[in-house]
Amino acid sequence: MTKWISHRGESLDAPENTLAAFHLAMERGSDGVETDIHLTADGILVCCHDADTKHTCGESRIIEETPFAELETLDASCGKEGFRGERIPRYAELLELLHPGKLCLTEIKENDPRVVAAFLKEIDRAGIAAEQIVMISFHKEIVRLCKVLRPEIRVQWLTGFRAQEDGTMSPSQETILDTLKDVRADGLDAAAGRESCGRSLIRAVQDAGYAVNVWTIDEEETARFYLSAGVDFITSNRAAGLRDLFRGKDPDR
Repeated sequence: MTKWISHRGESLDAPENTLAAFHLAMERGSDGVETDIHLTADGILVCCHDADTKHTCGESRIIEETPFAELETLDASCGKEGFRGERIPRYAELLELLHPGKLCLTEIKENDPRVVAAFLKEIDRAGIAAEQIVMISFHKEIVRLCKVLRPEIRVQWLTGFRAQEDGTMSPSQETILDTLKDVRADGLDAAAGRESCGRSLIRAVQDAGYAVNVWTIDEEETARFYLSAGVDFITSNRAAGLRDLFRGKDPDR
């Protein structure tokens, strides 16, 4: 059964990558949350999509150059009404509020082994079961390293797609399958698009023994297509709402 993952929390209705968005995902019963992590100047893992806080906080700070005490003074409400004062949370705070059985898809943004080490340390400190964690990354070296260091944690290789001059898509199905095997991934985390990530690719990846996650899907018709295609995860800014639309319904109708 397809699992519904709240992208940066329930970020349609609450500021992305904040405790408010993560709490809302838990309250609404999403199967899990997705977040992005960075190391601060003093070695604290925080949840923020960009390496710079400008997008979410309106003030520019380079996370890896800034201590957490300064970062947490910033307003991370993204301008959403009713959420002023939301701050950039520590990754540890997200793990603390994760309900039993719920997933935490964690994207490591930088190609930096130090982040992998800090990530694994926080999971151990929180006592989170390995089956609740899925590490995702565009960086092949990071996917491979995490799997080598902690084989019991699921890892997914992230990829987007680009149309080539001859009309084909890159990466190709062959490249994807070769990469998943090479980096010892458990699954593919792919940008949604029927021409690039359609039924044939999904079937080939799953037949090879890998899970398929697609992102970021907020439209009902796109969600219907991927549900009928049988993907393992759908990541959405409105995961709980889309799940409720399809609950008890046949997505092929």
